[in-house]
Amino acid sequence: MVCVVAFVGYINIPESTATNNTSTGGNFENEWVKFQYPSGLFVVDNSNSTHLRLEFYANSNTTIENLVGEVFYCKSNRTDMSSFTKRKSISIADKSGVKIEDGLQVCSYVFLTSDYTDVKTMILNFDAKNYRDAYQTVADSLVIKKISS
Repeated sequence: MVCVVAFVGYINIPESTATNNTSTGGNFENEWVKFQYPSGLFVVDNSNSTHLRLEFYANSNTTIENLVGEVFYCKSNRTDMSSFTKRKSISIADKSGVKIEDGLQVCSYVFLTSDYTDVKTMILNFDAKNYRDAYQTVADSLVIKKISS
């Protein structure tokens, strides 16, 4: 269920206008966010002027098999989150949200506005089995610079 919601955000991003920048070395910043991440990861920035879309890979081979995490903006409904039984209330970058962990994925929905429906939301979604620490490093150091309109 978490993965299905994550890919909905991906569909809304016009790929033809993405910047496709890459980052290595443990620090990332673009017009939307800045954060630290484990230096062994490879970040692909597919953001554009209207959407945030970051992908984290285990190395510079950016195939789906090496995809270990993603961060992006989308819209969600706070009330839909109440149906998840393994949810935990969290705060990331001084914004409230919910974290859902199922052993395979660790996924956080960070609510960027106070609405209950069509809420501007940042999703952090990582492989929980091998990259839980990467998720935590990003979540702990995340600064939101811009919210999509």
